[in-house]
This record gives sequence, C-alpha cells and structure tokens, in this order.
Amino acid sequence: MAENNKDMTLKEIQFLIKHIEKGSLKDIEDIRSEEEKKENSRRLVLKLIEEFGELAENIRKNLRYNGENIKGTIEEELFDIFYYIIAIANDYNIDLEEIFHIKDKINKEKYERSFSLEEARKEYEKNTK
Repeated sequence: MAENNKDMTLKEIQFLIKHIEKGSLKDIEDIRSEEEKKENSRRLVLKLIEEFGELAENIRKNLRYNGENIKGTIEEELFDIFYYIIAIANDYNIDLEEIFHIKDKINKEKYERSFSLEEARKEYEKNTK
C-alpha cells in the first residue's frame, strides 16, 4: 500500500469520483441538458461493460499486480469497475452508503444471515486493531 494512505469512506470515494468526472474540486452547477446527461450515463455504462470484459480476460490469464506495474492486471480492472459503478451512482445522485445499509437489511432477512452490518463492523474493528 502507498505511504500516507488512510482508509477512505464510501462517501469520500463518491466525492472524489464526482469531482474527477466534473474536472474540478469546486461545486459547479450541472448545466448539462437532459440529452447530455443521458449520453453521459450511456458512456459510463458502456465503459463499465468494457472494463468487465477486460477483467474477464485478466482473470483468464491470471494477470496480477506484482507491486511494480498495475497496468493490465486484475487489480486495475477491479478499480476501473468500482470507479464506473460509483460514477453511475453519482450520475443518478445515489448515496451508495445509504443504499448499502438499506439493501443489507433486506439481504440479511432474505438470506437468513445470522449477523447484522453493525455486528460485522464491530468484528472488523476488533480484528484490525
């Protein structure tokens, strides 16, 4: 892991990607037309699909990051997929952290999981100290 990195929250990652996509850290008004917004959504989804294809190829070839060059690795493609999923969520003003909590409650019941998100968080904190 790179030096001086601290864990980021999902909200921080969404903020970062939102501003990367805008090209500025300033909160600038979105003045795109509805057609431009639709076209951007299409672009993001197509990029996501492209990255899934690249991930599949890299998994087939078992191309892993060795600490030197991340280009063309499973790790790079997973990052790219994560990026585009978050960019799509941002495009639709979806708070992924909020949705994660909502969907987790549904899935806990649906799959009869024996622990809650909060219990998992406590266990994670206990094991990472």
